[in-house]
Amino acid sequence: MASKSIFNRNYTSYQADGTTVYLANGRGVVTNPTPEVTLTAGANLIAGECLYASGAFVVPTAALSGLDTSHFSAIGFATEAAINNNPVVVNLDGVITLNSANISAESALIPGEYYYVSKFQGQITRFTTTSGSVTGSGSDAYAAAVTVGVALTSNLLSIEIATPVLLYNGG
Repeated sequence: MASKSIFNRNYTSYQADGTTVYLANGRGVVTNPTPEVTLTAGANLIAGECLYASGAFVVPTAALSGLDTSHFSAIGFATEAAINNNPVVVNLDGVITLNSANISAESALIPGEYYYVSKFQGQITRFTTTSGSVTGSGSDAYAAAVTVGVALTSNLLSIEIATPVLLYNGG
């Protein structure tokens, strides 16, 4: 069978035990399993902060009502601390180590739970925590629910960023 090219990746086929198998990029591995990109910090950042792109910069996300909707569009997480206007490596789709400074209302991740952009700048939260739920009602409400990943351990998050779901408080 011939090689294929799908979604900008090349796949080379071979026969294994009578079954056709395709190898990503012809080598059996994806060439960049932890996509990271170096961007410019638009604020002082701490390691593990959830970020969105604002022009040529990355800044901390937030899902608080009253903010411009661009704040909800997470692109990844800072892999290291960075000072405003300096380069920062952003993990777009891999596994990131987080700590209590990155999580709203909790000191650690809960394995198996999905996490969302928090209403607190640069932090993430479970759908329901001791400080409340991700909802679209009240003056201190969330304006969007944005899934950013699932916890693998108490400090490791598998990044799985989804499109923001806008919430409305009916007002």
